Amino acid sequence: MQTEDLAGVWIIESFHVEDCATGKRTQPWGDRPSGTVMFDPGGRMFAMITSERRVSHEAGLDEADAFRSMLAYSGHYRVEPPNRLVTTVDIAWFEPWVGTDQVRFCDISGDRMTLTSAPLNMPRQNAKTFAVVNWRRE
Repeated sequence: MQTEDLAGVWIIESFHVEDCATGKRTQPWGDRPSGTVMFDPGGRMFAMITSERRVSHEAGLDEADAFRSMLAYSGHYRVEPPNRLVTTVDIAWFEPWVGTDQVRFCDISGDRMTLTSAPLNMPRQNAKTFAVVNWRRE
C-alpha cells in the first residue's frame, strides 16, 4: 500500500467493534452510521463518524448526547509496509488521543477499503477492543 492508494475521500459503509477477549461484536454507531475520512496526498487525514441514532437539537439532542454519538480526529499519517497506517493525532474529540499514534491496518480493493484498528481502549468501552470500519471511495 502506498500513500497514493489512500488519497481521496471515503464514505463509511459499516463500523463494528470487537472485544479482544470475548470476540463479542457491537455496533456503537448503529447499522447505518454516517462518516467521511479524507486522506490528503501530502500526508494529512481527517475522519468523522456519527451515529445513525442522532436526532436534531429540537428533538432533544444536547451537547453531551452529541459528543457521545460521534467520533472525529485529524493528524499526519504515514504508511508502513505492507499495510500499516499510522496517524499521529493532533486534534480529536477524545482528548487522550491527542499526541498519540493511532494504528490501523488497511486493506484496499478497488473502491473499497477496510481499516482495522490495533487493540485499543475506545471511549465508553469497558475492555480492550478493536474496530473494523468499511469505506467506499467517493
